Amino acid sequence: MRISRVQGVSCVVDTDIAIDFLRKRKYAQTMLEHWAEEGLLAVSTLTHLEIYQGMKTGEERNTTVFIDGLISIDVDVSIARRAGGMIGELRSKGKTVGIADAIIAATALQLDTTLLTNNVEHYPFKELKVVRGL
Repeated sequence: MRISRVQGVSCVVDTDIAIDFLRKRKYAQTMLEHWAEEGLLAVSTLTHLEIYQGMKTGEERNTTVFIDGLISIDVDVSIARRAGGMIGELRSKGKTVGIADAIIAATALQLDTTLLTNNVEHYPFKELKVVRGL
């Protein structure tokens, strides 16, 4: 079994924060600068998909430079199983959560680190450490 661990990661950056950084929103720039001082910034490979699906013409270079400067965590078997279990647990309580959000949350949990997001309501996992950007 593969373990998804990377030493020195300070946080996992959710897609919304990454997009706001690329759009030069001051709070996102300040936030990522702060967390970069604490350690490496990581994203799920699923965040690559979410960012690239909404990318506009002319944004390719800056987007690629930014995202390639982060640690990318593959969605491996451990993360997939964890996310599936998290979705199932919530479903048994009558709650739903998106697959992408569960995978991103499972990535942060697998790394034992904080998730940076403005979409706190997307992450109703009690064991997940979440920090809101705004």
